[in-house]
Amino acid sequence: MKNLRIEQTNEMILDKFGMGIVEFLISQTHLASRLNSAKSETIKRNPGYSNGDIAKAYIGLLCLGKNKFAEIEPLRSDYDFRTFLKLERVPSPAVLEHRLDEAALSEEWKQIILEESLHLLRKAGAPINPVTIQGKSFIPVDVAMPFAFIGKEGYCLSFGQETSVSVRAAEQLAEGAFLWRFEAKEGSEIAAKLLDLNIDFVMKLQTDASTWVETARKHGTCSSEREGKNVYFGSVAETNTTAGAKKPAYYVFKLIETTIDKNGQILLIPEYEADVYMTTLDIPPEAVPRLYDEHRKVCKSLRREFMSDLGFKQLPSRNQKTNELALHFGIYAYNLLRFAGQGKARMKRIRETIRDLPKMVIKEVEAEE
Repeated sequence: MKNLRIEQTNEMILDKFGMGIVEFLISQTHLASRLNSAKSETIKRNPGYSNGDIAKAYIGLLCLGKNKFAEIEPLRSDYDFRTFLKLERVPSPAVLEHRLDEAALSEEWKQIILEESLHLLRKAGAPINPVTIQGKSFIPVDVAMPFAFIGKEGYCLSFGQETSVSVRAAEQLAEGAFLWRFEAKEGSEIAAKLLDLNIDFVMKLQTDASTWVETARKHGTCSSEREGKNVYFGSVAETNTTAGAKKPAYYVFKLIETTIDKNGQILLIPEYEADVYMTTLDIPPEAVPRLYDEHRKVCKSLRREFMSDLGFKQLPSRNQKTNELALHFGIYAYNLLRFAGQGKARMKRIRETIRDLPKMVIKEVEAEE
């Protein structure tokens, strides 16, 4: 799929729209053929519906902002839904749920869906833009477990995978320096792996503020916000890095010491608050909290889009494994819609793309030689 561009036009184009775009983008990957070739022993029979058609039908449902199996029923008599997705038949809710229940018993479908989701972004040439820090560009990878998002566009990179697998996936999608951002509670082992792989990161630590008082006074720069409230900013080098690590690491701290509260009451025992980060970036300490706050806002926004706009506030099944498989389909639909919603001015929110999908068209033109 070379030179695929999404543009606005006043030209009248009537040949493909809505679900036709969804099917067109799916057809650029090997999702349907790979699922049809899957030799899963957990799927006992095929009652007239191919695995590929089941997958396309459910992705189509998700691209309408719906995930519950029962919501496929009205679409069984929808000519456009069936025709534009090129389905022989639209499965019933029972067939859809049963097939996903069976497929969820193995890991095969989930792996194929994630791989083909990345394949879609690669083949479509999806833009993955960097952030600029102190004049240097980094491709951000924002971890909000179980998700990892990549680029300023916020494509979904992985779902609960090992760090090394996610690193390889990121390298398939973008070139250049990467910057991973995450909380320690989401896996301090990520930091160890990234140190070993010579990849930059910012990680917020969970720590007791009182343990940083001495360090802050010794290594920090103190400023007074008001009488009785001092703020210490600074960093100290990390000496116990992972064996083989090529990058130095730093602990960056912001410690607030309060001896007089905002009402003027003198405190018998000072109160301390601390934000502590571990990073490989050699930048001013004041810049690190801003980087992390940006990450927090990005993750909050992207998770809200994924869970809310695709209907995953309520999961479709009582079966945990089936829900995990449904979420993997959600990643495919999310990335498809995220790519379809790109614009010159800004990236559309997923629900905006879902709303605009019936008005979107594809025009195929011959490439100029």
